[in-house]
Amino acid sequence: MKKLTILFAFLFISFSSFSQDLDDEFGTGLEFDQNLYESVPQTVPLVTRSFTALPSSYSLKAYTPTPKSQGRQGSCVGWASAYGARTIAYAVKRGWRGQTSKITANAFSPSFVYNQIRVNDNCAGSYIEKAMDLMNREGAAKLNEFIYTDQNCTTVPSYNIKSKAKNNRILTYERLAKWNNPYNLVGKVKKAISSQKPVVIGLFRYNRLILDQNHVWIPNSGNKGHAMVVVGYDDNKAGGAFEIMNSWGTRFGNNGFLWIKYADFERQVKTAYVVVDKANDFNNNNININNNNNNNNNNKNNNISYTSNKLGGELTLKLSNGANMPISLSEGATRNFNIVKATKTTYKVNQTYTSGTQFRIYLKSKQTGYVYLVGYGASDKSVSKLYPFANYSDYFSYVNSEIAIPNEDYFIEFDNKPGRDILCVLYSKEKLDINSIVNKVRYGNGDFVTKMKNALSSKMFKGTSVKFSSDKISFDATSTSSTAKVVPIFIEMNHQ
Repeated sequence: MKKLTILFAFLFISFSSFSQDLDDEFGTGLEFDQNLYESVPQTVPLVTRSFTALPSSYSLKAYTPTPKSQGRQGSCVGWASAYGARTIAYAVKRGWRGQTSKITANAFSPSFVYNQIRVNDNCAGSYIEKAMDLMNREGAAKLNEFIYTDQNCTTVPSYNIKSKAKNNRILTYERLAKWNNPYNLVGKVKKAISSQKPVVIGLFRYNRLILDQNHVWIPNSGNKGHAMVVVGYDDNKAGGAFEIMNSWGTRFGNNGFLWIKYADFERQVKTAYVVVDKANDFNNNNININNNNNNNNNNKNNNISYTSNKLGGELTLKLSNGANMPISLSEGATRNFNIVKATKTTYKVNQTYTSGTQFRIYLKSKQTGYVYLVGYGASDKSVSKLYPFANYSDYFSYVNSEIAIPNEDYFIEFDNKPGRDILCVLYSKEKLDINSIVNKVRYGNGDFVTKMKNALSSKMFKGTSVKFSSDKISFDATSTSSTAKVVPIFIEMNHQ
């Protein structure tokens, strides 16, 4: 019995130290820069209640390729961003749940990204921000098109490979928190994962990836940085933990995966990016796809049919005391909607408020898309971009969630210049050059509503395609025209 006990103890010690031994066998390679990180737009400022109904667990593991090894090369950023997150997003959009062989065969090349963003020719490391920017601008090549080797990082893709890669560009990417104040980072990562969006993270200032017998990371400090991908979470695992895909092959952890407790995650994950694929919009924009499950990688037998172009949104104006500001729909709002010289606003706030009154704007989007807010003050004819601000993203990637402007801690206040103010909210299916639009409106001729409509005239939904609610600021738009992209809502407010 004593020999048996000693044997069990030996096996436990060996298992616990196994992952630690792999630290010396495989590379890492993540570089950090606070200014570079915070130059990336931050995801929209969701209100607290947008996080309250999240499921207790969610996983994208069924969309992951088989974990492979980066070897000794410092290419973890390429593996996390391209082979990991880009491949997961690609598999999610095609509904390849559980089809590991197919997903792995279509995985994206870590070296396509890493070889173009490495910090030097010694194959030492790179920045996640550079990887995200490259996948957004240049796309990603398949691993079978640009083979990975840890013996070389200076080979760059050919013109033909780069041309193919452009078909796999991501729509956008966003950071989930601030560097020094990662408020609600756990909630934001859970929100992204439960919305089927992979998250690339940077584990900061650690020494070893030592795991316990349940494959949960035992936190430690050091000077290493390592990029990995969050693929799931479970509130009941080790008191709450994220499941992470590593790039050290299936010998590591649980066939290539590990868990990090929420508390350790918030303390030692310094950078976190959500990856948004263009294909995430397939279900709510213009295209319906019926997959025949014929295992054809090129999807030649998919039935693709054009149906309708939809957009919808809602907003609420709420005073600092919690009361809603009452509104009414303007007469002829739909009839005059896309007539450039029709100067009436869409909605009007029924009461007049005094200078100093504070309020907040709550925005919802019924589809993923872009949201902008422009303000006009009649007293001095000022035109100002109110959202996005403070480097927040203009992309609203969460359906049926809500953002607060300016945020849940601050209010907008009527200034000491009484008059007729107008808020213009732009819901758009495509990214707008909002600064250019504001400049056109600011320096153009005519009234604010006319100038804004004129700047958007080629992109607006027709009035006959838009249905406005009469008891709240809300709309639904449906068009068979692919050129319809934007619905502007004008709200008139008076203060004295």
